[in-house]
Amino acid sequence: MKLLYRTAEWHALAKLRIQTEGSLKLLDGLTTEFGQLLRQFRDQTCTTFTSVELPREAEAPERRRQEKNTTTTSSSQVDNTLGGQGGQTRE
Repeated sequence: MKLLYRTAEWHALAKLRIQTEGSLKLLDGLTTEFGQLLRQFRDQTCTTFTSVELPREAEAPERRRQEKNTTTTSSSQVDNTLGGQGGQTRE
């Protein structure tokens, strides 16, 4: 419960539109405590449960690699067709 409360408290402070010196100090201290609570949650709670990636999650890195290769290839093709002019056309 403490982690949930600190998460809400941290979020409220972080979303303030006008920060004061006092609110920034409070946010700084709370960020440190929040990090400790997250590590405590990871070490105590997360190890209790076994988890597996969904097939969609396991395939995501491969899709990103393919998209990156496609983007890189198409970028170099555009540069070659423009004659290295950086997107500018000759007049």
